[in-house]
Amino acid sequence: MALDQNQVKELTGYYPKSGVVEDGGVEFILISPLLLPPGCDPASVDGLLCPVLRDGYTSRLFLSSKIKHSGPGQNWNANGVIIASRQWWAVSWNTQQENLTLLGMVVAHLRAFK
Repeated sequence: MALDQNQVKELTGYYPKSGVVEDGGVEFILISPLLLPPGCDPASVDGLLCPVLRDGYTSRLFLSSKIKHSGPGQNWNANGVIIASRQWWAVSWNTQQENLTLLGMVVAHLRAFK
């Protein structure tokens, strides 16, 4: 399924260095750098948004490394997953919302770290 180019454009307005990468027939959004909420260590990492159903989640936000934070997303259940020839980590966090834009998905996933 091809990503909505208007949504990709909206996302790049907030994250100018983001772009589409494909792996296994799925289009992901690579965001570099992805600024994290205050209190996260480190304060930024690379992010990889999977905007489609994966692993039982409506969408996933993978990070280029585990981070320290005090938010509710403490269960790191994706550890060193290889996507687009890189390792990624993700917390168990379901946005519980359908029909979010790509930018809305990123915002919803970042709540795990607040």
